[in-house]
Amino acid sequence: MSTIGHRPASGRRAFLLGAAAALGGLAATPSQALPFLRRADPSPPEQDPRGLVMINQRTEEVYNEIYFDGRAYLEEPLERFAQFARDLRTGETGEFDPHLLDLAAALQARTGAETPLILTHGFRSSAQSVRRGAANSFHLHGRALDVAHPGMRARELHQHAAALGRGGLGRYQTFIHIDTGPTRRW
Repeated sequence: MSTIGHRPASGRRAFLLGAAAALGGLAATPSQALPFLRRADPSPPEQDPRGLVMINQRTEEVYNEIYFDGRAYLEEPLERFAQFARDLRTGETGEFDPHLLDLAAALQARTGAETPLILTHGFRSSAQSVRRGAANSFHLHGRALDVAHPGMRARELHQHAAALGRGGLGRYQTFIHIDTGPTRRW
């Protein structure tokens, strides 16, 4: 146990003192070790912008937008996506998890970024009118989409989505389900 003036060192302090002692041969002091341990810039690094191209199967509307500018998710494109993926039975929109768009964009990139995905189902205002719909479906919370691809069967699209290794993933006859819930497959 490390002590300073007969006082036990706390967790972080003990770590820093231990790191300084380990660097002793290099004549490092805790103050010299600190810059190495700290991030120079606490803000997130700049990333590439992200966009998504989708066609709504039922309305033939097209969503073709950059929704993340490299630093932040953009409010207006996310609101337009909510309108695009609204519940067509009621016209109700819901706020979508932006990470769901990231998941769809990653799937689109794997299947050919030039080909739009087809939205078959987006937001749902209730599960009661959906045959076999889950009572607490991620569709009710803006965290799920059902999508298809014009150039591949659901089985192949499912395999591409499975390779992403995240979220919920289900396969149906003509489309797949993706969501931002825990990783699981059906």
